[in-house]
This record gives sequence, C-alpha cells and structure tokens, in this order.
Amino acid sequence: MARSATLAVAAFIGVLLAGCSGGTLGQAGVLLPGADGVQTVSDAADALDAHRSSGSETAKAAIGAADALGSFVREVANEERALDGSGRGTTSYIRGKSAALTVHTEAPKISEVSLRGIGRIRSGFALRTSSKLVTAGGKGVISSAELVMRPSLGSLTDYCQSAAGFSVTGIPSLDETFGWQNDAFSGGARATDDRGFATWMGNASGEVLQAAIGGLSIVRGAASPTCPMTEPAFALNGSAAKDAFSIPISVTFRRGQLWSLSVSNAKFSNGESLEATSENNRQGVSVSGVITNERSQMATFRTDAGGDGTLTITSTGAQYVIANWVVVST
Repeated sequence: MARSATLAVAAFIGVLLAGCSGGTLGQAGVLLPGADGVQTVSDAADALDAHRSSGSETAKAAIGAADALGSFVREVANEERALDGSGRGTTSYIRGKSAALTVHTEAPKISEVSLRGIGRIRSGFALRTSSKLVTAGGKGVISSAELVMRPSLGSLTDYCQSAAGFSVTGIPSLDETFGWQNDAFSGGARATDDRGFATWMGNASGEVLQAAIGGLSIVRGAASPTCPMTEPAFALNGSAAKDAFSIPISVTFRRGQLWSLSVSNAKFSNGESLEATSENNRQGVSVSGVITNERSQMATFRTDAGGDGTLTITSTGAQYVIANWVVVST
C-alpha cells in the first residue's frame, strides 16, 4: 500500500515537471507565454493590467464618440421643442425673437432648459440656450448653445449653431470627465412641412474632450450671432485630450418629438468611425449605432426617442448609462 502511494506521488511530480518543461502548466488548453516557458504570477498580473488598460482606453474613446453625436442631437432636440412649442411638461416657446423657458420633468431624470431669444438677424433670429440635466442618481450635465436661424425660403431655413458642454460628475471608474464643443458654422438647414415634420440636416463638427473630473468649464466666445459663424459662441477650458470629429447627420422630429435619425460615415481624428440609424415601430422610436476603429468594433449603443439607453463596450462587455443623449454613469 505504502509503495503504491509512493509511486503515485512520484508519478504526479513527474507530470508536473513535464508540464513545466513544456510550458503548459495552467488551465487545460491554455498555453501560458513566458521566455522560459513558465508564466509567473507577475506575468499574469501584467497581462491583466494591460487588458484593463486597453479596455479603459477603448471605453474612453467610445464614450467620446457617443457624446459627440449625442450632444448635437440633444441641442437640436431642445431647439426643436422650443421652435415647435409642443414639448412635454410646462412649456413656453419662442416665435420670432420672444423668450422662452422650458422645464421638463421625467423620471428617472430631471432636465431643465432655459431658452432666450437675443434679437432678430435680418428677419431671422438668434436663440441662446442653457441646459442642465440632473439624473435621479445625481449625475449632472451642463451645456450652453447658440442657434442662429436665417430668414426662411418657403419651408427651408438655413441655420448655424455652436455649443459646448460637459459631464460634471464624469465617470469615476475611468477617472475622467467628458465634454464636447460642436458646431455647424454654415450649411445647416431645417425643412418643415404642414404635417408637423421638421428635419434638421447638416454636418456637425468639433471636438470631444477629456480631463480630470472637475477640470472642465464653459467659456463664452466674443463673436456676435451671425450665420455663417466665424468662431465658436461657446468653448471648453481645461481639456487634457481631444478628438476632433465630423458627423454628417439628418434628424427628423414630428411635433417636437424625435421621428428618425441617420448618421453615415462619421469620422474622428483618432481613427474612430460611427454609424447610426433609427427604427420607428409600435413600441416607439429607437436609435442604434456602432462605433468602430479601422475594422474593429469598439462599441454599440441603443437609446429610445428621448436619448435614454446604454453604451456597450465590445471587448469587455462593460456598459454605460446614456441619459438625454449623453453618457452619464456606469
């Protein structure tokens, strides 16, 4: 009996030694790399840290891309509700140069938008907006924008826009806050019809920015409201990283509510691309999109008509909450 046990132990040790010499000690079917064929605990930790770092960088890039699109849609949606006058909640709205204040409450978020007409521009008008989003979890987003509408030609009105904003609380798990400054300095158009549809077309350009949490602030530009614009009406201070973008977009509203959205071949200077489209069925309007880098899928996102949804990182499965078109939390 003792001899059998001794032989069994010896055989087991022999298997371990053979495994070490072959570099395959570990989980079945997994070859652990190492210069000497043996992976140490330190090697595994380094590989895990590298994976986490890669996943974090991918998440930051994807959040920036999602915010670039979402921030533009968010501002246009605010402006369309003001122009249309059919927003939810208690709403006063502008006609011509009159002022407006929109306060719109909807669980689980509270969104407060103030709008102020700032005078006629050769029979057109300018509209300045300032908005603050506070979710039920206390996540805050602040933005400011300026919209200049030129005189209408029938059902078509040219517009120019400049906006900037940022997430106040940022994403603590990434140690970053995210912001944006976007514009449609010229070439934007809003088309309407007698059925209550309004379509905003243009090319949204600008930058998404990253900084330490608490490191961003909005500054007002010195330019007077004109269309075309010569410089941004609003910008951000305090950014540590930037990613420029160009987003060809078409957004349609029906009586102030999102009806359809289309983005094709949006480009970012750091190599990302974005595509997005909408679906309108009995359950309502939903928007879905994909963010890629070269041929690799980085993330997907999906929201409802109000811009509430989820951003999912492909490589890690990590999910981030989108509220009112902006990524606000994990």
